[in-house]
Amino acid sequence: MYVSLHAGGAHINGYDNEDSDEEEFRLRLGGKRQGDGIFPGRCGDTSPHAGVLNIPLGKRVTASAMGTALVSQVTPKVEAFSPDLIILSAGFDAHINDPLGMGGLTAEDFRSVTEVACQMAYKTCSGRILSLLEGGYGVPCCQPRDDLFLPSNTNTTEERYLHLGSDVLPADMKDEVPFTLRQKLDRCHAEGFIECVKEHVKGFVKSNKRK
Repeated sequence: MYVSLHAGGAHINGYDNEDSDEEEFRLRLGGKRQGDGIFPGRCGDTSPHAGVLNIPLGKRVTASAMGTALVSQVTPKVEAFSPDLIILSAGFDAHINDPLGMGGLTAEDFRSVTEVACQMAYKTCSGRILSLLEGGYGVPCCQPRDDLFLPSNTNTTEERYLHLGSDVLPADMKDEVPFTLRQKLDRCHAEGFIECVKEHVKGFVKSNKRK
């Protein structure tokens, strides 16, 4: 069983290029039109597969919407499915300070979500739960701080750049971060990815102590 909670929905950022060559090719292969099921990029709100629970939460993921979905949709489905193991794809881009701007969750909200997942695991599969960290987080959001666990030798110069790697960006060329994006990254640094990871781990620790 696959469960996905995310920003979006067919009415928000659905796939609307039904006359494109790609769409016609997909339809010839037996695909369905928009609204009939999940297709990459559509972020639709339905699925023809019994083992997929797709839950778009609107333009912005909020704690209220996340909590409601977990209680009213996810928990009953997971309990009915009775898994042998729960695997979390731990992504924190729904945080309120993430530069993408699609989330409204705090680090503490992620701890609450983790605790709910642990409760489902204890009830359905003897507490077997695994968390895999998603990638894609920019270095500027992960600057080292004295009170956190990042490496002390990370570059912390005032002028920060997006390092895309030598294959994409030559070593002698710098891609400067625009001022507005830099402000977002600063807020993400103040509380963002690292705090989310810490609270996520705290959720596991707290749930483990209960048992």
